[in-house]
Amino acid sequence: MTPYSARLWFLSGGLAFTLAGCVTPPAPVQPPPVVATLPPPPPVMPAGGYIGMKSPTKRADGKYFTPNLDNTDQAAVWHLRNALNVAALGCDQAGGGVIDHYNTWLRTRGAAIDRYYQAYIREWQTPGWWDWQRVYDDNQTRIYNFYAQPAMRAAFCAVAREEVAKVGQVADDDLPSFARGALLRLDRPFVDFYAAYDAWRDYYQPAPPPVVPPQIVRTIDEPAVVTPPAVVATLDGQEAVIADTQPAPAPALGDAPDPVAPSPR
Repeated sequence: MTPYSARLWFLSGGLAFTLAGCVTPPAPVQPPPVVATLPPPPPVMPAGGYIGMKSPTKRADGKYFTPNLDNTDQAAVWHLRNALNVAALGCDQAGGGVIDHYNTWLRTRGAAIDRYYQAYIREWQTPGWWDWQRVYDDNQTRIYNFYAQPAMRAAFCAVAREEVAKVGQVADDDLPSFARGALLRLDRPFVDFYAAYDAWRDYYQPAPPPVVPPQIVRTIDEPAVVTPPAVVATLDGQEAVIADTQPAPAPALGDAPDPVAPSPR
């Protein structure tokens, strides 16, 4: 190796060493931030609810029973008329805006509404029930009571204002399809209320009391005696021990009362 080539090798090796020494080390990998997972807040009693309130049961498909499930065309139109009638009578103190549109609808579309109503009445008469009128009247009362529930009035009236403003523009033949959709929207405040109340009730419902096994009392030369547990009565959800049903001991032989002699006649 010539002195020139040796010098060149020395310089190149030193340059490589210098470059290697200037390499920036990789930055440390930062762990992902720890996000605290808090449990969801407990459900809240919906406004207007109260302890012990009854909510409708659910069907097999999970829907709450309302008056507007599986209606025929004529039933849907008449149930919509009932719902808007309740709104016209009861929404003045909850924003109003219903009665004028409702009266206009009855005045301009009264013939079509009556046609659907007559077909609806025939549905009740066709089975031949002798008391169909009474059953029909009870059904109408339930529909009115459903929409008149005070806890849902504000939310119901807000939806009714939107529906009554649109129904007057619906063609007569399109009323059944419109009524079905409108009834689902009018029922939503009630269904949401029931779901919120059921969630609250199920969250706070106390667990059933544990089953207390009976006590076994054994005496000498006597068979085992089963002593039943104390009687527990439930009053408004509060349990109270009423009495112990353990039998009283038999009296001693010396404590037996003397026989009473018959009185002379």
